Amino acid sequence: MGDALGEMMKQVIFSQFVQFPPLPLVPDLSDPAKFNRSSSPAFDLSNTTNLFITSPKDSTGNSRIGAWYILPEKSSGKVEPLTEKDTVILYLHGNSYNRSQSHRVGLYKLLIKLGYYVLAIDYRGFGDSSPVKLSETTAVEDARAALSWIQDKLGDKVKVVVWGHSLGSGICSHTVAEFDLETGGSSTVTAVVLEAPFNNMKDEIASFRVLRPVSYLTDIPKQLEKIDAQFESDKWLPAVKCPVLILHAEDDAIIPFKLAKQLEEAAKQAGKTNLKFVAIPKEERRGHCNIYLSGSLPDTLKAFLQDLE
Repeated sequence: MGDALGEMMKQVIFSQFVQFPPLPLVPDLSDPAKFNRSSSPAFDLSNTTNLFITSPKDSTGNSRIGAWYILPEKSSGKVEPLTEKDTVILYLHGNSYNRSQSHRVGLYKLLIKLGYYVLAIDYRGFGDSSPVKLSETTAVEDARAALSWIQDKLGDKVKVVVWGHSLGSGICSHTVAEFDLETGGSSTVTAVVLEAPFNNMKDEIASFRVLRPVSYLTDIPKQLEKIDAQFESDKWLPAVKCPVLILHAEDDAIIPFKLAKQLEEAAKQAGKTNLKFVAIPKEERRGHCNIYLSGSLPDTLKAFLQDLE
């Protein structure tokens, strides 16, 4: 029974099977224009490259990561090395769907309108990436592969920001912390943005009605360790050396606001000082996925990134 419960927990945590339309199982993401709901700014093959990144091969030999590299209007229109004046944002999405989900596309368009370059990936097991037995480890491997692609293709001068939303915030914290630990704090990451984050998966499950009954049937921490889905951002975030911006809507019904505050408190108690928390007022009704629509976000983001210069 334990194995079955663990597998059920993993399916709910990643929800990679949830997509619309449900068929085909492997969606065609080659033309981003199909997912563009407004004319400005452009979001099509004129400024977006559909590509595949190679991830470290697992035991099944699956290594393909689907991605979009999206260019701002100021760019040359080519995949080429960038300068120290440029910023590229690696976007790590949350569970379910793929990189084409409407709120994700809405954020990309905001970011390129602000002049930033964007690399959006689908972890293996999502979208048109290779199938894999999903875990925290495989998702972190894919994020690291994307960072390697940025360094290889865009050079080592460009400022690199890793942006994680929801489950992606856990992947982001783990990825950047591990990178910093390996390099003695000299990784290529300039800044981190955590949108709608939680402190750890154990506490998120305790707040999630679908999985809450499972706690009466099994030892949740042991199951999470067994299925490799602990997502302990409160452990990893203090090891992230670069500045961190946390964004969370007060009316988020998926990940409670209090879990983001607990993450902030844990990081500060562990000695992290270069961390900024921005609450999106409940009156704005941005919920879990629509912080990109907040009128204050552009100025918040520009101020945070300008401080890095």
